[in-house]
Amino acid sequence: MLVYFISGRAAYSATWGAAVFLLLSFVDKMKITMRQEPLLPSDLTLVKEVWAIVKNFPRPQLILVSLSFMALIVLLASAFYLSKGEKPLWKFRIIGFLVFLMIGYGANALLYANVNLYNRYPVMGNPYFQVNQYNSKGLIYSFCHQFNITRITSPQGYNKAFFDELEGAETVTTANNKPHIIMIMGEAFSDLSDNPNLDFSNYQDPLENFKEMASSKNAVSGKIVVPGFGGGTSNTEYDVLTACPTRFLNNPLPSYNFIHQPFDALPRRLAQMGYETQAIHPGYQWFYNRKNVYPNLGFENSYFLETSFDLATQGIGGYVSDKAAMDSIIKNLDNHIKTKDTPLFSFTVTIQNHGPYDGHYGTLPKSFDTDIPLTDTQKDLLTQYFKGIRDADHELGRLRDYAQESTEPIVIVYFGDHLPGFSNGMDFFDLLNYQIDPNGTLEERLALYETPFLIWQNDASKKESQFNETAEKAKLPASGVINAHYLGALLTQLLDMKGVSPLFDYANEARQVLPAGTNNIFVDSKGSFSDIATKEQLDVIHRLRDWQYYKLFDQTTLK
Repeated sequence: MLVYFISGRAAYSATWGAAVFLLLSFVDKMKITMRQEPLLPSDLTLVKEVWAIVKNFPRPQLILVSLSFMALIVLLASAFYLSKGEKPLWKFRIIGFLVFLMIGYGANALLYANVNLYNRYPVMGNPYFQVNQYNSKGLIYSFCHQFNITRITSPQGYNKAFFDELEGAETVTTANNKPHIIMIMGEAFSDLSDNPNLDFSNYQDPLENFKEMASSKNAVSGKIVVPGFGGGTSNTEYDVLTACPTRFLNNPLPSYNFIHQPFDALPRRLAQMGYETQAIHPGYQWFYNRKNVYPNLGFENSYFLETSFDLATQGIGGYVSDKAAMDSIIKNLDNHIKTKDTPLFSFTVTIQNHGPYDGHYGTLPKSFDTDIPLTDTQKDLLTQYFKGIRDADHELGRLRDYAQESTEPIVIVYFGDHLPGFSNGMDFFDLLNYQIDPNGTLEERLALYETPFLIWQNDASKKESQFNETAEKAKLPASGVINAHYLGALLTQLLDMKGVSPLFDYANEARQVLPAGTNNIFVDSKGSFSDIATKEQLDVIHRLRDWQYYKLFDQTTLK
């Protein structure tokens, strides 16, 4: 109706309305299938990112999308032409526009923004799984409600002066052990190949090098609980590098959206300790605004697709290969060792194994056996994904070999940003009996967000400080599962660095009380699951929530 009162063309306005809602429904369906997350208002800010992904769809799908948009343009043009009759009087249109504007404002304020009303409606399945909320209450109602609750306000009981005092206290940083640190976040890196229904005995194990490194005495390994499933790469980056938990923001926007000034993070703190800091991402620098966020986190140098890679010669499956990314990592590390006396902190986000996985690498030979009846399409989808994991693992092995041959102390940190989002949704998880289910037990729901991590040191680093000693002091949970926002702080603890930052010190304490969990799943140090937090765990949650708000919105100076 608003479009009608603006244009005065009935058929044209109706066509626009239908097109918008059909497009929203289609995007919502695709996002739920691939990421187990519905369409959110914040997704409208990621149009460029969406296009970067869509253009790498298989050719038939890309042609279908293009034809659909062409048909829409033709339909809109036809409707505009057919609506060329006499328009209503301009006074009627102005009054109608204002009336419907007021109706819309009133409906939003009284209905869509009403949290109590929204929560009163029943939900089919696990109410904490947002897809169930949308399926039960409808796309439009849920989407508009989300729009109203995305504003970030100071948490109840928040005290700025308390954190001013914490951050202002004098601290003494000690770091006698300063190895080169190579931290890599692998795109959709997971251990899904480690499944009793998948047999790689006649093929190469996709995780051969990762498993070998994880089982050595030089390593600490386990799983991290990341903020999202099937996407949200920058949120995992943010958690690991800042010790701030994205989940406690309670906002669907990427965490990086809130970093607009110098921010307290691992690269900044390491730089203060004498490290040179660099970031490598063979993707576009505008993706998640990394071009501006990385310097604010303390990275002195950044290498992106536009400046340091060539997609035409280094691409595979539409993205820069993990080999090219590793070439850059090793080249920069080697050059740094030969020309400088300072330690290096290098952080890389890979991109090769980004979805969609349908025909991602072209025609591939069989790479696993299974007794589970899978269609050819399903087998190929898994084969494509495991090809990317195998390539990532191969490059990890190459970095390990380089580090072992070096006399320089080197520590490698490797972890996944999220589980993959497949075009067949959760089918694989059900078919292959993974203990992963958004509507299942607490353990199955948490597993939806678990990816493997590895912290490994070469022999030269081991001579200075052995992980098996510092890991004992760190008191990791027996399960090896910790939240992603503890990983950066854990690294500093394993390296026996003290006083890195007040928040990092607290994160290592908080990990003993609440090592893993989500907004509604809480795991204690003994591995017991509960959907109700203890008072001690609530204290940790509130402290981390408030501290994050302080750092994002209230901290004016950095020490």
